[in-house]
Amino acid sequence: MTAGPRAMCGVLLVSGLAIVAGCRRWAPATIADPLMDVFRKQAQAAGLTGTQTDGKRVFDQYCVTCHGDGGAGDGQNASNLDPKPPDFRQSLRLHPASYWRQIIEGGTASVGRSPLCPPWGRNLTAAQIDTLIAYLAALTSPSSPATPPGMPSAGR
Repeated sequence: MTAGPRAMCGVLLVSGLAIVAGCRRWAPATIADPLMDVFRKQAQAAGLTGTQTDGKRVFDQYCVTCHGDGGAGDGQNASNLDPKPPDFRQSLRLHPASYWRQIIEGGTASVGRSPLCPPWGRNLTAAQIDTLIAYLAALTSPSSPATPPGMPSAGR
């Protein structure tokens, strides 16, 4: 026994609606990331933008050992270096962001300075370098929101 054309249309219609309804699934819930929540809270407390927060994460991973939490050149490895790392809160104000990018990508030797700061251009993406520059700009502002509590900002 075969189904009539009307029955076939009904089956196709119902099947089509089921397929369309199945395609309209809700987006999966985002997975909680406790570490990112900590970064977001710290950034909010420090008055950083999202881009600056991402840059701070890069800074904390690659730069803080020598340059210190607030960029003052007082990281845990600074005492082993000669010359000592500069205080970014002061020194970076003297140069444009293109100079900062050159140092990040090619190391300090690329601008005729000590070879102690390595080139990060192979380790960092262009987007990471952009966020790092945004964070460094926050460090150099006179009332830097990026300066950790208890540390005087560059303008004081």
